[in-house]
Amino acid sequence: MRIVSRFLVLVVGLVLAGCGFVPSPPPSGSGPIGTIPGPPTQAPSTTASGGPLTSEAASSAPDLAKLIGPWQASPLPLGDPQIAVISDACATAAREQLGEAEANLPTTLVDARGVGVATAILSDDPRAIECLVRIAGDGAAHVDGVIRLAPSATGPAEESTMTLTTLVAADDVDGGRTLAIGRVGPNASRVEFVVGDGSTVVATGAGGWFSAWWPGSPRVTAIRAVDDSGTAVATLAPPTAEIDGRLGAASWWLDPAFPKPTGDDVTIHAMVLEEACASGKTPAGRIEPPMMDFSDTAVTVTIGIRPLPGDQDCQGNAPFPLTFDLDEPLAGRTLLDGGEVPPRDASKPPVG
Repeated sequence: MRIVSRFLVLVVGLVLAGCGFVPSPPPSGSGPIGTIPGPPTQAPSTTASGGPLTSEAASSAPDLAKLIGPWQASPLPLGDPQIAVISDACATAAREQLGEAEANLPTTLVDARGVGVATAILSDDPRAIECLVRIAGDGAAHVDGVIRLAPSATGPAEESTMTLTTLVAADDVDGGRTLAIGRVGPNASRVEFVVGDGSTVVATGAGGWFSAWWPGSPRVTAIRAVDDSGTAVATLAPPTAEIDGRLGAASWWLDPAFPKPTGDDVTIHAMVLEEACASGKTPAGRIEPPMMDFSDTAVTVTIGIRPLPGDQDCQGNAPFPLTFDLDEPLAGRTLLDGGEVPPRDASKPPVG
């Protein structure tokens, strides 16, 4: 099934205080990329489901005005309750659109800097998703979409290094915007982008990840990771084209030209169908290593395909043969295609 953005509504009490580099709670076992703490915020009460906050701060016009107000080059620090509400909304969307494994990913960071939009990264290497959130004028948070990130583009960065996972244009705000996501090593305190007329955009960072966005599509002239003193510890050459580390949807099923796997078999012969428009090109060289989830009764395999850059014609895609090995023997368990929710029996092609 094609991944379709849907609106999921939760109410967010937005308690913001100042600007600066904002470490969000890292996933278990990971530390923030820097040591600069955000300003303290008072934690208003919230329901267990992430429903309406009951403190007076939930409807505080000056606080809410910062999140839905003009864009800021530095991120807005969110308190733990606000991050939790956005995390819950993203997890709910992931559960409905991607599956249980993605829904259970811990939230690494939430980047918010005005105009009523925020980006959350949920990750546990090598699995990661991007969640795009919109904050309405009444404080309601809507999840515009969740999408898997390619493991090949999201590996942890070493020491004083950094990588750019995604740098793409989006038209979800007036005038459009540019979104950036990447990984950075532990020697950095923050990541900065120099854009357009020389202005500097400071990314939100935590758990070895960073995320930022800026209005329009100005040329990026510098990308640097700096330490506490402001000294650059890593730099990247500005890209000359978009970088898209997100994954497109794909379906797969057992190749009928081969015997069905049983017992101790680990090698799977499959047919893969890319769902994104690809101008008739095959997905050769763009298929990511399969993600696998094992239970006592089933093996769920999710296959993602990195999309071709730019606009593509939609002339239909032909199934593409793929052979991969399971991480453990099938042992009589059912093979499932994790590209659908709920996962589909992969012994036969999808219907429709």
